[in-house]
Amino acid sequence: MISLKSTLTPLFILLCLMTSIPVLAKDVALEQASVTAARQDYDQAKTAYDDVSYAVNSQESRIKDEQARLKELQDEQAAKKVKLTNAKALLEKKQKLLDRAWDSSK
Repeated sequence: MISLKSTLTPLFILLCLMTSIPVLAKDVALEQASVTAARQDYDQAKTAYDDVSYAVNSQESRIKDEQARLKELQDEQAAKKVKLTNAKALLEKKQKLLDRAWDSSK
């Protein structure tokens, strides 16, 4: 014969498990909502990071290009300065020759 105690123990365990299922379901639902919110925060943070990283890379590329252009302009400026100095010296020389010619024609 089956004793009452041996029948009640599995029944009690089953009853405890059944009453805890809604609690577990609530915990799972809360955890799922929490994970969903955390995933959304992560996605937003990643998008913001990716956007600013793209902007940084673009700006660095523009700076590199502009630095190269600046170097070209500085080199051109130096060459033009030499040409200006030579032209000025030649002008002064020609002006002195003209002044001497005027002075000697008087």
